[in-house]
Amino acid sequence: MDKANIIESLDVLKAQQDLLDITRRDDVYDQMLQINDMLSNVAVFPSLLWAWTFDIMKDIFDNCQYKDLAVNDYVDEAIPEGVTLKQIFDKFWDDVDTLGFTMDHGSEILEEVIRDWMRDNNFLVSLDEDGWLDA
Repeated sequence: MDKANIIESLDVLKAQQDLLDITRRDDVYDQMLQINDMLSNVAVFPSLLWAWTFDIMKDIFDNCQYKDLAVNDYVDEAIPEGVTLKQIFDKFWDDVDTLGFTMDHGSEILEEVIRDWMRDNNFLVSLDEDGWLDA
């Protein structure tokens, strides 16, 4: 392959990559509009903070299920069996005003406060050395 063909092939690859980037950008833009639309209709304020804190709770809930933990995982706490995400959300709804959340908190602080709150309410409990829940 001569130099001109190589350059032409590279130009084609660049154009294809640019098209993929433009398509991805436009898809993300459309998704962001949909998310913004949905957040604008959530009946709480600030809805973005509620979405953020719920996402943290759901992530903890999804990734700390006792029944899903592998035997040799290094995990020292879990969601007790039978606890539902709806139960956690209902209690969070009741307690949220006492937690002092603002948009000024960073993600690590929000996660730490939510984990502490979940521990205080026995939604996230310690495992003892033999893997049984201390409930």
